[in-house]
This record gives sequence, C-alpha cells and structure tokens, in this order.
Amino acid sequence: MAPEEDPPAPPATPDASPPSPDAFEPPEEPRLAGSPHATAANAAILALTRAARSFTLYDPANKVVRALIADYRDRFRAVLDGFGPLALDVHPFELVLGREVIYLERDRERSLAFRLFRDGVRRISFAAETTWDERLRLLQVLSIRYTGVRQQEDDLVTLLRKAGFHGIQVSATEGFVPGEEQEEGDLEDDAASGERERHAPAPQWDLPLPPFSEIAPLRHRPVAPDLLARLRGEEAEETVSRHALRAVAELLQSAGPDDLPAVLGFALEVREHLLVERRADLLVELARHVRHALGASPGAAAAFLESWLDARTLAMLVGSLRADEAEIPAPLAEILDAAPGATLDRLIDLLTEEGDGPRAPLLRRLVVRACRHAPGTIGARLPGAEGPLAVTLLRLLADVEPAATLRAAIEAAAKDDASLQREALLHLERAPFSPETARGLHHLVLSKHEPVRLATLPVMAARGGPRVFPALRAHVEKHAARLSVAEAEAAGRALAHASARPALDTFGEWLRPRDAGFLGKLVKVQAGPPVQRVALAGLREIAGPEAEELLQLLAAHGEAGLRPQAAAALEARGKGPSRG
Repeated sequence: MAPEEDPPAPPATPDASPPSPDAFEPPEEPRLAGSPHATAANAAILALTRAARSFTLYDPANKVVRALIADYRDRFRAVLDGFGPLALDVHPFELVLGREVIYLERDRERSLAFRLFRDGVRRISFAAETTWDERLRLLQVLSIRYTGVRQQEDDLVTLLRKAGFHGIQVSATEGFVPGEEQEEGDLEDDAASGERERHAPAPQWDLPLPPFSEIAPLRHRPVAPDLLARLRGEEAEETVSRHALRAVAELLQSAGPDDLPAVLGFALEVREHLLVERRADLLVELARHVRHALGASPGAAAAFLESWLDARTLAMLVGSLRADEAEIPAPLAEILDAAPGATLDRLIDLLTEEGDGPRAPLLRRLVVRACRHAPGTIGARLPGAEGPLAVTLLRLLADVEPAATLRAAIEAAAKDDASLQREALLHLERAPFSPETARGLHHLVLSKHEPVRLATLPVMAARGGPRVFPALRAHVEKHAARLSVAEAEAAGRALAHASARPALDTFGEWLRPRDAGFLGKLVKVQAGPPVQRVALAGLREIAGPEAEELLQLLAAHGEAGLRPQAAAALEARGKGPSRG
C-alpha cells in the first residue's frame, strides 16, 4: 500500500470532450420520479445492498458495518411502518414495486437484482409485521452470496428456504424460463468455433495438496518495531479514509471520458464511507477533486455536485462548522457556490429544522450567502409554505429582499397560523407606519389566537396613535363579550396609549348612564363587566380629575369584582373612594 500523504488535486482536462450530466448518474440510484412509497422502498433496498456488500470490504466488527446495518434496520422499518407490506418483482437488473422501478444496477458484480434473478427468485415480499430477526437473517444470506466464491455453495433460493422465514415470502422458478437468459455453449462447441481456448481444471483441483518430499525447517525472523508500526499504520481505520480519497484523486487524474462515469460511481461509494466515518474535512476534499476533474464542463460539474450534496452530506459539512463561525472556510464556500440551486433549498430545510437553536445564525448566513445566486427563491417559496418553513422564509426575506418583506408580512398576518402571525408582527412593528401596516395590524388584532391579539394591541397603539383609535374602540365594542381578563386589560391600555383624550370621552360614554330620568338613577354604571374592565385598565394609565371621577364611579357602583381594584387605583393616587 502506498504511504499516506495528501492526494494531489487533479487538473482539469480541457482537451477531452465533456460528457453530458446524464453520464454521472450514481450507481444504484435511478433518476426516476417516484411515489413516496417507491422512494422509501428505494432507500430501504439501497441500505440492504450496502450493508450486504460491506462484509466484502470490512471486518464484521468494524464500526462502518454496524452503522450500515443500523441504517438498513431504520430504513426498512420506515417503509414497512409507513406503507405496509412491500412486494417487489425481480427482473434481471431491476426491482419493481407495482409499476415503478425502485432499484436499477447493470453491473453484475454489484447488482442485487441480478443475483436474485440468476438464482431463480422472481418475487420477494415483506409483510408489514416482518421482525428484525428475519430481516437480519436475510442480510446474512445476501452477504454470503456477495462474499462467496465457490460454485458448490447453495444458491439464494436454497439459502432463503433454509432460513425459515415467516414474514418474508419468496417466489422462485426452477431453472431459467426460456427467453430470460441465454445458455452458454459446451466447451467442445467453443473450441470448434475457435472463439477462445478453455481448459478443464486439473483432477486434483480443490483437493488436499500432495505431500512434499522436501521438508525445510521453518524459521521466524522478528520484525523491527518501526517497520511493524508503519505496517499497522497503513491498515489502521483512521488512515483508510485518506487512502480512499487518494485512490479517487489518482483515478480522476488518469480517467478518460469513457472511464469517468465509473470513477464517479466509485467516488460516490467513498462519499458513503466518509459520511459513516464523519470525515467532513475529507468530504470537502473529495468534492473539490470531482469539481476539478469536471472543470471543462461547469454545467456537468454543477449537475453532479447537486446530486452529490444531498441532505445528509450537506448536514455533515455544516455540522463540522462552529456555531459562532465568523467566516465560511474557503474550500467549503467553493463547493457550495459550485452547486447553488439544490444547495439553497437544502440549507433552508436545515434552518427550518434548527428553528431557534444555537446554529440558526450560522445557517441564516449560509442561506443569505446562497441567495446571491438566486435572489428570488425566498419570495417564490413563501406563498405556498406553511408552519415552521413559512416562519423561516419570512425571517430570511427581510435579509434577502427587504422591499418585499412588508407585503409578505401583511399576507402572513391574514393566515391562521399563530407562529407565522407572531413573526409577521415583528416585521410590521419595524416597518414605517402606513395604511398597509395598519391593515396588517388589524388582521392580527382579529386573530383567532389570543396570544397574538395580546401582543398586537400595544404595538398597534404605539405605532398608530390617534389614527388607529377608532379601530381599537370598534374592536372592543364588537367583541366585548368574548374578551378575557387579560385581553380586556390590554385593550384598555391600548386605547389610553393611542389617544388619552378620546379614550377618556369613550370611557365616560361607556360608564355613565345615558338616561337622566328615573331609570338613569337606578342604573349607576351603563356598561357590562367586560367593558368596565377595559375602562378600568385604561383609566389607570390616564392622569387627571376626569379619570379620577370615573374611577370613583367604578369604585362605588362598578361590578363587584372590580370595585376593590378601582379603589386601589384611587389610593395609589392619594385619592380615597367617595362614600356617595
């Protein structure tokens, strides 16, 4: 094995004609749009094949194997729990769910479909209640066929039947059906046709070796400690990742246009290994090598990197940064800029998942930076977004397109989403007051969610002043019966802060009896308890004898529960309640 050193960066190959982006489709990942069931099934089968093939590369106790087996367990459980039984038809190179291809691999050495079809399997079904023990036995069977080399081993059908499955059903045929596979000719026919020379194995093949007449003594020579340390270092787990990266770099440097798709497929396999090993630094280096190799065709490079930077890879790369990272490292920035389209959407998804977590500022900066390549993306996604995603997009819009934020906040205020309405309130509070701002605030005052209304009332009063006083009064008079204690007090304070003089006149109109005759003498306070509470809260905010007179009225003749509060307000001003 070559000594460990940093792999060279492959130069661009401008002389070679750049292949099309379609030539870079990763193996085992057909570019077919499928239903959610097909997508989940595709992920489960890929996890199964990766776990089965891992035994050809790693020791069974290796942590990579354990991680791949855990991924296989989780993805199969997800498809069975989410969609019920899974029935797959087996074709020579494809696995089909209903009418959708969920697995396609034309390399016979790697293809699970080919191994199943070659041994006679035509359909394999998984019941929804298939246990993990059965799925683990299936993995053991497949790993045996991936690692087996002797022809006398049992075929897959035999191994599957010996496993004694209950939740896994296998439909198989004895031998090939005509037309499914071309039979090979006899050795004599090949020799007669002159196609190629074949030799039968020796009679002693696979038998014990004959005894040797010459016997030499076996002598052991100790290996020097430094040589032994170097030998162990070449095979250590921490160096395997860098050796794999070096192999990709050397292959990319020497690959021609016809070989490039196969090398890129190998690069994807190395990416899976680096993801399991959590080597974010080497993931960036791997992406840079691929980008340099495709430098002669920027479109092809962007197409491949957009598929390469999937959600898992991007989450790993971002997770390697500190939450307080001031500057994005140049190598990572180079990769993110090389594939801006899909990267932006995936960064937005990561920011939505983070919410108000510690990495939210970092992700926000990454999204704003990515928006330089597509400034209209946020505004285009916002109208159809809901829940946390809509909140995230509205926050981002203020950084990316400030001019469009006010209109988006007004539209968000009209939606029945408490979190989105609270976010819209923040933007309306910062915007210059205008009829459009007042309309958005009025939407929020009429929200179905009381916390939103409580937060909006003081903002509306402070921003609008006398201009919003009529709307606040109309809101109280129309919805007085439904006002809770907290909302009634918030509405009273909002009226007083919006305009004190109209508020005093309004409170007097509500509280003083309207009939000066006999009925007026009987009815001491005109308004009902909810409106009295609104007036009491507002009068506490207004100084002067008129306010104290109305407080005296409430302390003497108001609703029983409010009288002590009115009296306390008078005492706080040094005025005791009157006894009249």
